[in-house]
Amino acid sequence: MKIKLVAFDVDGVLAQVYSIWRHIHEQLGTLEKCRKYAEAYYSGKISYDEWARLDASTWKGKPISLLKEIANRIPITPGAHKTISELKHLGLKTVAISAGLDILTDRISAELGLDYAVSNILVHRNGVVTGDVIVKVRAYDKDRVLAQICRRYGITTRECAVVGDSPVDIPMFRVAGLAIAFNPSAHQISKAAHLTIYSKQLTSIIPPIKHIINKE
Repeated sequence: MKIKLVAFDVDGVLAQVYSIWRHIHEQLGTLEKCRKYAEAYYSGKISYDEWARLDASTWKGKPISLLKEIANRIPITPGAHKTISELKHLGLKTVAISAGLDILTDRISAELGLDYAVSNILVHRNGVVTGDVIVKVRAYDKDRVLAQICRRYGITTRECAVVGDSPVDIPMFRVAGLAIAFNPSAHQISKAAHLTIYSKQLTSIIPPIKHIINKE
């Protein structure tokens, strides 16, 4: 197995927040209002795209600067800068795939110097949130997104290591050459991964990736 790219989840992996969606709702007091939308999605009454737009509609009219300020206060996971630097030194591409929002993913990507990042785009015009969102990553299709990124770089998903912590990461675990569950939120995530790591430092993922590279 040859590793050429490492793909990271953002919420809970590169950034210290369980969900940027939930975090913003908590900060703006809109969480309770949105519970019915989550229930409708998980019961199969609405699609993920509809759920995302209904969620975003609760922020309609808010200044985008306010939401970005909330996202900017979320800390990056300790060791993330060193991890990305070392992976790049090994000649690997580093990307982020998030079912969260671009206001966090783009900031994290820029700060860490990732090669590529994709997430859902919160639409705003003239500095104001419109209540719409452009869905790029759905809850359970990260395998599709990873495959798209691989085509961009001329590689296969089996040439990727992926790092995630939640159930939505499982689809990309299944197609990757190396799947690392980093502080997973449930046993099913560990079960789907090749390796589980519990650590406060993201640098803990480097040794197993180096081990595979050295065996190539």
